[in-house]
Amino acid sequence: MLHTRRVFFALVAVLAIASVACSNDSSSSASSGSTATSPGGGAAIAATEKDFSIAIDPTEVAAGEVTFTINNEGPSAHEFVVIESDTAPGDLPVEDGLVSEDGVTVIGEAEDIAPSTTVPLTLTLEEGQYVIICNLPGHYEQGMYAGLKAA
Repeated sequence: MLHTRRVFFALVAVLAIASVACSNDSSSSASSGSTATSPGGGAAIAATEKDFSIAIDPTEVAAGEVTFTINNEGPSAHEFVVIESDTAPGDLPVEDGLVSEDGVTVIGEAEDIAPSTTVPLTLTLEEGQYVIICNLPGHYEQGMYAGLKAA
């Protein structure tokens, strides 16, 4: 009987220690505030395009290599243009339904992203503000833009 009690209390102690160890791991990872990283070690941003919006997560990353994983959930093709700009995302100059790419600093882009496809785009971003747009006729004006900060 004494042996059974010792085994029981030892088992309870081991379970209590394991429980505390697991709860510390999960709480520290949940509150760490870290950003996702791409396989190459840079920041990873999930981007979703659809008619007519662009959503990115996260909206702030460390300057350096950034890989966008762009998922087109819309029924039509889209572009994904990354522009360095201090201008608010919805305030870029538009002419004939397009943002003039001659008047802005385009860092990189993915063109002709077909519906229901996912494409990667890896760029090097310096510290600053960026605007991401779809620059097909009328798409930007209908709300296909998002802001991004690299710090």
